[in-house]
This record gives sequence, C-alpha cells and structure tokens, in this order.
Amino acid sequence: MAQTSSTPIFNFSTLDFPEKDRFHAWVKDNHCDCRLRDGDPLAFNARATGASLGPLILSGRKWLNQQGTSAYEVHRTQRHIRTDGHDFFRFTLVVSGRFLCRWTSPQSIKTAGDLFVLDAAQINESVVEAGDVISLVVPRDLLPSQTELLHGYTLATGIGRLIADHMLSLFQNLANLGVHEIPYVVQSTLQLLAAAVSSTPDVLAEAGSPIRDMLRSRILRHIDAHLLDANLTPDGICRDVGLSRAKLYQLFEGSGGVMRQIQRKRLRRAYQMLADPNRPQPHIAEVAWRHGFSNEKYFFRLFKAEFGHTPGETLENIRASVLEQAVPQSRPEDANLPSGWTLPFGTPDR
Repeated sequence: MAQTSSTPIFNFSTLDFPEKDRFHAWVKDNHCDCRLRDGDPLAFNARATGASLGPLILSGRKWLNQQGTSAYEVHRTQRHIRTDGHDFFRFTLVVSGRFLCRWTSPQSIKTAGDLFVLDAAQINESVVEAGDVISLVVPRDLLPSQTELLHGYTLATGIGRLIADHMLSLFQNLANLGVHEIPYVVQSTLQLLAAAVSSTPDVLAEAGSPIRDMLRSRILRHIDAHLLDANLTPDGICRDVGLSRAKLYQLFEGSGGVMRQIQRKRLRRAYQMLADPNRPQPHIAEVAWRHGFSNEKYFFRLFKAEFGHTPGETLENIRASVLEQAVPQSRPEDANLPSGWTLPFGTPDR
C-alpha cells in the first residue's frame, strides 16, 4: 500500500508470481470464467492500481510486456450472476488494447479512447486484448435505472468525453487527493454519469423501452425489499406498485413469470446464507422455511437445478474452504487490500 496522501492507494502486480501463474493471479477475482487464447507464448505481465472513493472504486490496469500483447476470453454467465449477486456498473475507459463485445448485436469493438458500460447483472461474453484501461465501479442504486440498458454501449456523447477526461485526471491525481475532498469528487462524478446516461435517448431507444424497463426495475426493487414477506404475491405487487395483473405478467413473460423471479431471488438469498462462512452453520430446513419453501424436498430440487449442487454440498464446500484458509498462506495480492473489493479489477467482494 502506498500512503503518499490521506487517500490509500493499493497496488497489484503479476510480476510477484511465477510466470506460469501470472494470468491465473490476474483473473482470479474477476468473477468470470477467463482463459488465454490457445498458443499465446507471452508472459502475462501486468500491474493494477486502485483506490476506494467513498462508494466508488477507481482502478487502472497497465500491460507491462513490451514484446507484444495477450488476448483472453471472458465469460460471465447467468450462473455467475445468480451465485455472486454482484450489482454494480463498471465504466471502462480504453487507453490501449481492444475489447470485443460478443453479446451486443452487432458485435462491437472498443478501442483506445472509447468509454463503455458494463452491467454486472447481465451476461458478458467478450475477448480482451490486454492493454491499459481505467475503470470506475459504481453501485447500481446510485445511478438512474435506465443505465442497465447501456450494457455494452460506448458513451460517445460530449458528456461521455468529459467523463473519460474526468476519470483519467482523477486516476492520475489519486496520490494528491485528500479524504475531505472525496465527497465532492463522488458528487461531481455521479452527476456527470447521470447526465451521460440521460443524454443518450437514441441508444436507450435501441436497447428497449425506457418506461417499460424502468417499471420492471421498480418492481424488482419492490420484490427485493419484501422478498421474505409471506404476502409477496402478484396481487400484492399490483396493489403496492399500482398496475394491473395483465401488465405485471406482460413485463415478466420473457423471463418465466413474476413468481419465477421471486423464487430465483429467494433461492439466491438462501444460497448466500448457506455460503456465508461468518454465520453459524444453519439448519437447511430452517433456511428453506425462512425463504418461503415449506417443503424441504422441493427446496432441495429447486436449489440443485439453480446452482448445480445441493444445499448440503454448499455447506460442505464452505467448511472445506474455512479449513483451507485456517492454514496460513502468504499471498501478495491480498496484502493491504481494503475490505469489500479486490484488485486488479476493482470488484466488490459481496
């Protein structure tokens, strides 16, 4: 950790690892499946620097191998999204290198100077040509709900360019930033981001109906707030949110229905309770009951279908992980990291 000012700056380098382990160390906490393209002979030499700015995480990644660049594939699937529950946006400014976004239609390539949006709650299938980037991670609830419609899009407006310049300047001046200045930086940054999202009506129109998606987001937030309520039913949602049953079913007809959404969110919450090593080991039947599943066998069947393993296997995996962590191991990438996020990608842990 470098403490050249009142703002702690955290560093990570793959050069601290044996050459054969460098790529794995780089992507270990990326919450995606990543693999190098076949036949890549170059050592994966890279460095990351980052800092927590209140609720925001600003980080930069630099490619160090002067002999060439490496390319790797990134796969963030629905299973990753269900199991880790990450809920943030990442704004990425490409300084060098390239990103191929495969999930967009048509596929899009991000090159030097592009600032684009990634939503952690949506699928990410891409190819990354290692280079220099600056990323800003922002919790979802700090930005307008329509931001999710920009997943994979480049912010090419004038305000988008201002944000790119702002991120670059902020990253270059992290060492000069005092703690008392952070609230003002956060406020101005969020205002710029909100303005950029609101000034892209053409992109939002291409991505979908803003009114429809904002209403759907509002319903999902209502579900999250009342997830364990016994009276969380379609009728109750319609009454509390103020819409008809027909409209509610229409909004969720492409994702298995609103009750399926509630069921999956309850399963995810149950998974997080079972997988939390800091909690006393819970009884599976009690977890099932607390999350609206009165039939334990039905809960087991749904849980395995959703996550690929049973609730009991989840507990066994956590016990094994705790025992493994009880053996002291020196890992340079863990030294002095702030609680709640990881380098090199500036990703929240939970």
